[in-house]
Amino acid sequence: MRAYNWAPAITDTVVEGTELWRVHRTDSIHPANCFNSTNVAPLVDASAIDLREERIPRQGRFDPVHDECVCPGGGSLGGYLYVGLTVGAVVAEGILRSTDIPPSGILSAAALSELSLTRMVSSEDVAVAVLDTQVGLVAVNQDASLVACTWREYRNSRVICTDILVGTPGAHGVRYSCRNGSEERSLLLVERECAPVIEILETCELGRPGWSRDLVEDSLFDDFGVVLDAPP
Repeated sequence: MRAYNWAPAITDTVVEGTELWRVHRTDSIHPANCFNSTNVAPLVDASAIDLREERIPRQGRFDPVHDECVCPGGGSLGGYLYVGLTVGAVVAEGILRSTDIPPSGILSAAALSELSLTRMVSSEDVAVAVLDTQVGLVAVNQDASLVACTWREYRNSRVICTDILVGTPGAHGVRYSCRNGSEERSLLLVERECAPVIEILETCELGRPGWSRDLVEDSLFDDFGVVLDAPP
């Protein structure tokens, strides 16, 4: 990854009324629209981790860095929330990211157990930094490696994203292409002084028949060419 050039990022607006989606654990004690303000993961360099001795660190690609020695001003971003702009985005990041697809192209229904899908809506216009276009990436001296790196490079992607948001004070997050679904788009939203208002519309478990399972099954087939196996 290249160093951020400290130019303000190109921004776009997620307009009021935009549907937002999350796939999350059904047993989570936190609402799907909750910004993670109190459990921000420490910054970890995972480039040399030996998985025979250590687990993959629990940090996300763009989690804001609150260490002022590493990212001055990063603490002002506050908590964060990842959401998808489509069902396909959360299928890519919430289901397929940790699931191997067999040669048959048939995904076991067990991959959906203990997960739920929540449909939400933005209750206000939200400005976000654009990291899902060539022009947007080049403007901040970046390339596709920022949004396509593996967990081993998350230290760098976290630092760069935090610095971009500090250097783009009008942005309340970033929009990016999903690594596991390059045609899908997701958002990393941050609180700053006042978090964007995201309203929950409905939630349904994926482990049982219902509208959420139907949407995910349709997305698996239409967006990824994957068939969901029938539950036992």
